[in-house]
Amino acid sequence: MASLQVTDLSKTYSGKIAISHLNFEIPKNRITGLLGPNGAGKTTALRILTGFIRPDNGSVSLDGVSLERDPIFVKQRLGYLPESAPVYPDMSASEYLDFIGQARGLDPTALKKRKKEVLELCDLKQQLHSPASILSKGYKQRLALAGALLHDPELIILDEPSSGLDPIQIQHFRNIIRTLAKDKILLLSTHILSEVEEICDHVLVLHKGSLIADLPVTELKRGNFILLTAKTDLTTLERIFEKKDIKVRLLSRSEEGSEFQLESPNLSPEEIFEMVRAASFPVLEFKIAKRSLENVFQELVSN
Repeated sequence: MASLQVTDLSKTYSGKIAISHLNFEIPKNRITGLLGPNGAGKTTALRILTGFIRPDNGSVSLDGVSLERDPIFVKQRLGYLPESAPVYPDMSASEYLDFIGQARGLDPTALKKRKKEVLELCDLKQQLHSPASILSKGYKQRLALAGALLHDPELIILDEPSSGLDPIQIQHFRNIIRTLAKDKILLLSTHILSEVEEICDHVLVLHKGSLIADLPVTELKRGNFILLTAKTDLTTLERIFEKKDIKVRLLSRSEEGSEFQLESPNLSPEEIFEMVRAASFPVLEFKIAKRSLENVFQELVSN
């Protein structure tokens, strides 16, 4: 299956590490999200993946073809949408797509066919003859995306595609992304964690230039914890779970009872409940609390 391969990728600026020894692979038919706080190295990584800058070490390959050795091959198969929609304000949507198609070397027949397809996909038919300068930000983003897709690229990289858009426009972009992912290699860089939760299958998390997570979204959120409210203290609970692989943390204390967080990588909630039920203290509440991606992300980058 076609894929984007990144091997031991590193880059420094004036002795400061931007990214360090990145290794990952992005296959076709999967929406991969790239996450990280400001300064994590996402911009540097994207600039290397799209061929704007060269790494100090490591390699980027598409279907086994090195970006460094054959940049034309890779870039011909790359569609890139930067955060700011790069459209020419004096051109209409039709003129812009004609220009991009000719620059990409599409013959007139192929250009006509692909132009019709991307206009329909990005819902731009009503704006076909409008100058880009009068388009809303959402329509400019759609037009820039249409240009990035015009040559039917195998690899699609989107940098903050829904930044600054209203909820209706955001949902439209997400629908487009889902459609594209059916037969493309797709990497989505975003700060919107809810977007990752809603549309991404897999996530890469960068922190301080290093890759700290490379997991399916469902796996990243796994590890739900238990909230226990009981009339007991931390020492008693720790004694009960002393020989079990259960981590106990006191969250709050009141006259009504104390709230604890229980976590175990091996024991099921049902097994933990049986242990708690057998104890001598009153149990007021026992519930499973699901982690949000935001909680997990904050835990990952807090160090």
